[in-house]
This record gives sequence, structure tokens and C-alpha cells, in this order.
Amino acid sequence: MNTTPRLRLAAESAIDTLMREIKGVKAVVISTEDGLELAARVENTAQVARLSAIASSLAALGAVAGEESQLGQCDNVAIEATHGHILMLQARHPEMTLIVSVVTSREAIIGQVLYFAKQATLLLQQA
Repeated sequence: MNTTPRLRLAAESAIDTLMREIKGVKAVVISTEDGLELAARVENTAQVARLSAIASSLAALGAVAGEESQLGQCDNVAIEATHGHILMLQARHPEMTLIVSVVTSREAIIGQVLYFAKQATLLLQQA
């Protein structure tokens, strides 16, 4: 995976902001659309590779669902589970499409997670 140092720094900065601003965040992983990790911060590092792969698959499914439903490109996928949320957003950078995955506990406010995650994708798109 060929990424510029500027894109890697933007990814690290985005993760710092998400970890700082979102109450109940458990993990943030920024990966390529083919599932390779660019940057991550998680409670359990064993989850990084799996989360990157899952985010890639769900982003692909979201893309198909959006196109088949004639809604256009999929921007994000949100999952609400018993113990928390997973939000995956696409950041379409000129070099490559990245996926920002945010895993939170139930105490996280999903609107706040979406707001800060969208801000992170904008930073990545402009890096």
C-alpha cells in the first residue's frame, strides 16, 4: 500500500481527535477499501486486522445496496449491537478510498460519533 506521509499523519490526527472527543470509544481503525490497516488505536490490538477486513466487506455491501436502491454512493454503515455501536464511513481521498471505523460502547451518543467521524473523513479527503 503506497500512501504519502501526509495521509498517514492525517489518519493519526483523525484518530487522536476521535479518541479524545467521543465518550465511550473503544476503537478507531482507518483502513483501505481492500481491508489493509493504515492507522489504528484499539483496546485489544488483535481486533485490528479483523475490523479492517469487516469494514472493507461492509463498505462493499453498502456500495451495492446504495447503487441497487438507486440512492447513489454509500457514505456510511452503522451497526447497533447489544453492547455498543460500530460506525464505518468512507473517505474518498484522491489517492485511495479509506474507511474510518469507530467502535463504541452503549454510552456513546451516536449523533456525536457520526458528527466527529464525518469531520475525520473530511480531513482525510483533503490530506
